[in-house]
Amino acid sequence: MGKLMVVQDDPVQGTDKHNVSGNATNPSAPPPTVPYTGVGSYVYAGKMTDSLSTFVKIGGTPVALVTSKSSLNPGETAPPTGGHSAPTGSGFTPPSPAPIPLSLSITDVIGTGVPNSAAGSALLTIGGIKVLLDGDKIDTCDGLGTTGNSTVTAVGQAFVSCSA
Repeated sequence: MGKLMVVQDDPVQGTDKHNVSGNATNPSAPPPTVPYTGVGSYVYAGKMTDSLSTFVKIGGTPVALVTSKSSLNPGETAPPTGGHSAPTGSGFTPPSPAPIPLSLSITDVIGTGVPNSAAGSALLTIGGIKVLLDGDKIDTCDGLGTTGNSTVTAVGQAFVSCSA
């Protein structure tokens, strides 16, 4: 069975990593805190939004290509509760001394997502550019070398598919 084609606003979800800095609890106080620098994991909740096909639409919605980009949903970077704001990170390394979440800030760029180099249909192209398919991997933010850390899900249309 074929896979659905991805269109504008289809969701992109996953996890990526960011460099953070702030304060940590000092295990041998005083003082009560010490500087902290490390890496944390963050939830990526976004959608396909940019560089979509201007030529082909499905049900009036532009098709996503391997040159398209995702962006975080509104509010995702808003501290302290946005899923991509520094205080909501997890899995901090180093884990000790324990970082104080509300003191943290992300120190690298929170970027867009781009399709992984293995993404896209081997058969279907628009203007010579591969079309994105349901389940394709997206490289989100993550200037730390992780690839394919998020996935796009086709939900914006349910009637046009490709054999891969």
